[in-house]
Amino acid sequence: MNPLMAVLRLIHIVVGVYWAGTMFFFVTFLEPSLRSLGPDGGKVMIRFFERGYLRLLPFMAIVTILSGLWLLWIVSGGFDAAWMGSRSGIALSAGGTMAIIGFILGMTIMRPAAERIWTIARRLPQESDEGARNAMTSEMGHLRARTQLGARLVFSVLVVAVGLMAIARYL
Repeated sequence: MNPLMAVLRLIHIVVGVYWAGTMFFFVTFLEPSLRSLGPDGGKVMIRFFERGYLRLLPFMAIVTILSGLWLLWIVSGGFDAAWMGSRSGIALSAGGTMAIIGFILGMTIMRPAAERIWTIARRLPQESDEGARNAMTSEMGHLRARTQLGARLVFSVLVVAVGLMAIARYL
């Protein structure tokens, strides 16, 4: 047994489960529940953001991706072309590519919209002008839709990534 492989695999799987599981929970349960609460759902999301949600999730994604790349490097003998062209190599590298795409989608679609929602949600209670409050609320609605789309895209590619990695050794 290679201790480095064991540690990398443990890190990759545990942290990857956290990342993908968080996206599953967000897409299937949290976001729809918050949406049904209307403005009160924003209060819950503020608490998520205050607890570091927007910092922790990208960190977990990066750890997952880097540990996966390191594992792939080791298993493939330094990205040996023959091994990378095998069914297992193709499945693992395609899965890793999907995870990287998921990270990019999260950082370019989901995170900026969520950060803007957070900014507006913190300013909204202090805003006394009704017109400005309405404009801020409307913008938050558009941003929620963008966050929802981003989350669904990230979740979709992570399902493919996890699936490919789960079956790679059996191909």
